[in-house]
Amino acid sequence: MSALGDPTRRAIFELLAEGPRPVGELARELPVSRPAVSQHLKVLKDAGLVIDHQEGARRLYQLNPDGVAALRAYFDRFWTQSLAAYKGAVGHRLPGEPMTNQTTSTSVRHAIVVDASQQRAFDVFTSGIGTWWPPDHHILQCELAEMVFEPRVGGGIVDRGVDGSECRWATVRVLEPPRRVVFSWDINTQWQIETDPARTSEVEVRFIPDGDNRTRVELEHRHLERHGEGWEQIRRAVESDGGWPDTLRRFAEHLATHS
Repeated sequence: MSALGDPTRRAIFELLAEGPRPVGELARELPVSRPAVSQHLKVLKDAGLVIDHQEGARRLYQLNPDGVAALRAYFDRFWTQSLAAYKGAVGHRLPGEPMTNQTTSTSVRHAIVVDASQQRAFDVFTSGIGTWWPPDHHILQCELAEMVFEPRVGGGIVDRGVDGSECRWATVRVLEPPRRVVFSWDINTQWQIETDPARTSEVEVRFIPDGDNRTRVELEHRHLERHGEGWEQIRRAVESDGGWPDTLRRFAEHLATHS
């Protein structure tokens, strides 16, 4: 079931399991743009997992019962092998695999070991962010053209669209090369830009040497309650497999394949 190999599509699949939804509602629950959600829905439809229908002025998407039944049969058939593979993998952590995933009531923490020196890991995460960041993890209303990290306190993380639009969704608060960076998360519960600094959360990323040419990257997304009513949906999104875990995996994969 390659259609569910993408973490964002899995998140959409899980939301539709709760009931039919239009594209706009799905986009509000996810850290991706509405066009990106539409693209993922097309893949799920082509795979037979999702169907849609018109209801008044809205087009609703829902799970396809036949496709879900086929998916269940697939996993039932290979359940035993999956358990065996899991048992064999426990205790054998490789570089690039998530090490810890912890969630408190108002913060989310993840850590991963990457194949890179402390300096290189820091440089690629910050100034090189546009080379590895998941291209569908943005709130622009069009395709992403580039992503820029401005390497100074007070600088921003800026997404630029192919249509010339710009989205400055984070502000650098601490920059201590090559040990750590802290930036604000200037996105509200409606997945739009938050202009009130008091209603933004904060992301800290630490880079800790971990042996010869390896670095442990620890990320904490904290003060999520500052987003106000509905902040829990942001926590669910960033702690889900399609949130920070997927972002860190892509970062590690980029470092491993680009020397």
